[in-house]
Amino acid sequence: MTPPRSGSEEHAPPRLPAGADVHRVEDPTQARLLTDPRFLTTFRPFLARESTVSNAVAQTSVDMNATLYRVRTLLAAGLLTVCRVEPRRGRGVKVYRSTHDAYFVPYRSTPFASLEERLLAQALPELRERVAIVARRMRADGRDGQRLFRDDKGDTWVVGAASETSEVAWLDPAGRPGTDYWTDLDLTEAQARELQRTLVELLAAYPRSAGSSGPTGRAAGARVRPYRLAVALVPLDD
Repeated sequence: MTPPRSGSEEHAPPRLPAGADVHRVEDPTQARLLTDPRFLTTFRPFLARESTVSNAVAQTSVDMNATLYRVRTLLAAGLLTVCRVEPRRGRGVKVYRSTHDAYFVPYRSTPFASLEERLLAQALPELRERVAIVARRMRADGRDGQRLFRDDKGDTWVVGAASETSEVAWLDPAGRPGTDYWTDLDLTEAQARELQRTLVELLAAYPRSAGSSGPTGRAAGARVRPYRLAVALVPLDD
């Protein structure tokens, strides 16, 4: 793992590159597409960089037919442009790019009745995907039961388990890396801010994608596979 860099730079929120062309989206069709998780997934590989449809398929794991349909829709909506056509025997390969470097979508341009509706529509597809993956792993590991108990510290837990007394090892070196849990914490404001900082530091220590320009902390030739990291730290009494 590459440790966080010293100073405050790694803790800053993601910033627009200097001189980026930011487009304010007023067109309702563009706003609908840019807030639709399916089209947003396909749009990302083309955002502020050139890409072919094949490269987008490789990055997103969305099948070719669905990607082609979405690219054509994004092109018709004016969100993508054809930069050039690379010669190839038979039909040339089109290289696409977003028409702007960045986009701002005002809430009033979106088709949603409320901000909550927009956030839910964007979160549900990822939640369903995560639940399906976790369920497959639990079945494969024989942990399709549910155990409710109070531990030695007095905290109550609900965990997936194989039997009444089977061990639940979150850091089992023989198992596959990954975890999925959520819980409520009673924290002071100072503790909450400390936890927030810890989470931000951990996120900064790992590359988000193969296209990230920062240090990766990977051994040369090491296999890379995608992981989904979902983090939310919110006060429940707001």
